[in-house]
Amino acid sequence: MQRRQHLRVRLRLPVRLRWSAPLGQRTEQSETINASRGGLLLVSKETHAVGHRLWVTFPFDPVASGPQPELLARVVRSTEDPSAKEAARWNVALHFERAAQMSSHSGNGRLGRTEKTNGAGRSIALPIRVRPRDVPWHEEAMTLEVSTEELKFLTHREYAFGERLLVTFASPADAPWSGDTEWETEVTGIQTEAGSDSLRVTVSKKRA
Repeated sequence: MQRRQHLRVRLRLPVRLRWSAPLGQRTEQSETINASRGGLLLVSKETHAVGHRLWVTFPFDPVASGPQPELLARVVRSTEDPSAKEAARWNVALHFERAAQMSSHSGNGRLGRTEKTNGAGRSIALPIRVRPRDVPWHEEAMTLEVSTEELKFLTHREYAFGERLLVTFASPADAPWSGDTEWETEVTGIQTEAGSDSLRVTVSKKRA
């Protein structure tokens, strides 16, 4: 008999999904079917491929005025809902990539005392805007890790080592970097994302 790592509870609560698409970020408000410490089963109007990364706000308060914590999750199963009558819907199972850190969140993706991972720094999911110095249009992205001098983000665009990028946090009040509203950075690391066309890009602050 298969044993689950975490007990699932039938629970219907609002949830918000955010994901990176080639033309920018997309969001969807949905509802859970059941939940556990390790993940969620929810109903979605969108199809999400297995392995696709999503940022999840759960439970989501649609009337809250401030930012809400977002957890990084990966799609482990997606099946069409046979009970849907008018429009197609999918039952999507998500697994939190860092389920053990769920209780450590305070604020929008800020973490308490957690171990530093290999890369830019602590795991923090924050929406950012990124653009090359000579391009006026920015890309919307999400951070994976943030430290005092570096950050790592997930992107669909290709950047080069040493390229200068300007970074802005979408919510200045929650920005972990103090000072300017737009920081000049340099690309210091590029990693491919397994099973995806996304890249993990690390940038470091440029000193004046």
